[in-house]
Amino acid sequence: MATNSPSPSNPFSVAPSGYAEGQASNRPPYFNGLNYGYWKIRMDFYLKSIDFEMWELIEEGFVEPTTERKTWSATDKKKATLDAKGVTQLFCALSAEEFNRVSNCKTVKEIWTTLETTHEGTTQVKKSRVNMLISDFEAFEMHEGESISDMFTRFTNIVNELNVLGKTYTNYELVQKTS
Repeated sequence: MATNSPSPSNPFSVAPSGYAEGQASNRPPYFNGLNYGYWKIRMDFYLKSIDFEMWELIEEGFVEPTTERKTWSATDKKKATLDAKGVTQLFCALSAEEFNRVSNCKTVKEIWTTLETTHEGTTQVKKSRVNMLISDFEAFEMHEGESISDMFTRFTNIVNELNVLGKTYTNYELVQKTS
């Protein structure tokens, strides 16, 4: 059962609203600062499900036109609205501590980039983590006394973290590694 006290062994907690993580598809995945890779994947799909163009704003950013709002084109207004919706969704998904990290950000791209840098590190840190995880992947084997379920979970965690950092393997490579 989820608790309000997240720990490395139990990174999931009850959101401040009292609802447990994952109970509704219309509520953004809650992020309390732990297990960023898991949250990032879920939030990516959640935002795309609201409006795929919102994800484009995360990738490309939104630059507010310098003209008066009443002169904005319909496209500018739509982008501004989508950006505001993205900011709102991210703010609603974050614990108070995580919100404080990004509360001064003005666009959905700024928030996403700040969270990414905070929890994944700079490009150099990411490369180091990828190299370490690739070593873990290549040296992967079942530990003595380890159940198949535990081994598979450990393997999946390595693969998922590599995916989040941009390194993917084909199904063939994954099957070869586990057989």
